[in-house]
Amino acid sequence: MGKKKRKILAVTGARSEYDILYPVLEKLNSDEDFDLQLLVTGAHLSERYGMTVRNIEADGFVIAERVENLVEDDERIGRIISLGNQIVPFAKAFNRIKPDIILVVGDREEAISVSMTAAYLDIPVAHIAGGDIAKDGNIDNSVRYATSKFSHIHFTILEQHRETLLKLGEDDWRIFTVGNPALDRFLATPVITRQQLSDNLKFDIVSDKYLVLIQHPIITDVENESKNIRETLNAIVESGFKCLINYPNSDAGNFAIIQAYEEYAQKYEQLFVFKNLDRINYINVLRNASCLLGNSSSGIIEAPSLGLPVVNIGARQRGRAHANNVIFVDNKKDEILNALIHSVSDEDYIQSVKKIKNPYGDGNSSSKIVEVLRSIELNDLLKYKNITY
Repeated sequence: MGKKKRKILAVTGARSEYDILYPVLEKLNSDEDFDLQLLVTGAHLSERYGMTVRNIEADGFVIAERVENLVEDDERIGRIISLGNQIVPFAKAFNRIKPDIILVVGDREEAISVSMTAAYLDIPVAHIAGGDIAKDGNIDNSVRYATSKFSHIHFTILEQHRETLLKLGEDDWRIFTVGNPALDRFLATPVITRQQLSDNLKFDIVSDKYLVLIQHPIITDVENESKNIRETLNAIVESGFKCLINYPNSDAGNFAIIQAYEEYAQKYEQLFVFKNLDRINYINVLRNASCLLGNSSSGIIEAPSLGLPVVNIGARQRGRAHANNVIFVDNKKDEILNALIHSVSDEDYIQSVKKIKNPYGDGNSSSKIVEVLRSIELNDLLKYKNITY
């Protein structure tokens, strides 16, 4: 009899963390030591956010379970109801599939609902990106820390994240600093020309400088999202640059942002709004951009690898480790405008950004994760946790 395959169940609820997971999934899927299956939930199953489960299907992974949980609600209560809607079907799916390890990323509701449910079922959870710190007041920080306490294997991105987990009382032997696997796929994505991009998007960006905007709502500032996004859009319009605008995530406040995007796009031909681009087009949009605006983690994690200037707007991402490609500004039109003009016009600054080193990894993180998943012992010591102090 051959060696029993290790069954890994990866859970994904949004495009952003699927991009982090993908290089790991690809390696697990092609490795004979593993039986990889996916549980797909959240925004992946929503037409409003681009029905990105279709991208997962196209990538060829086995989807063992789909859990529809999102409440189409723009109030704060919507997110916690959406989280609650995951727990019972997650428990039933985990109990049926009986994975050896469940793999999850980051700080969205899937992370806490997965790790908590699995802990009650004595199933080890491997968590990517624990220990990260953002001083932005967002609920995601609490979710990230709580997920780490429920998880059994930690794949941290930076050494300082490892130190955070040690301070939280996690065992040293559970923690593996691997970098960010999102960079593995990001750096390996094929290059396409501006002409191809223009043809694919049906929007002319062949010769002009252009911006990219990815601005997500902050759950603690829902009441100001409409005003804040208009400060950003007014700065972009006044700059005169073309701008490609990506839909926000599903957090409370996103309705106001989407409404503003559609309103401005109808009024100004320089703006182009999209719900979801396939990976090749999206990365090449960033490769050819002059500046990324908003508050996406892409500006912190991926943009340094492209030498791409970033204007981070508002509180989100504040306090996170970052390279010197990011200018932090408040939700004020003049601050945003001055920062983006500097980012696209100051040649000394542009050249300095092109030379920076990305602190988040070298493109080999997924291999490190797979080797740990292959070799770590699945025993009671792993499953039954104690605090170290």
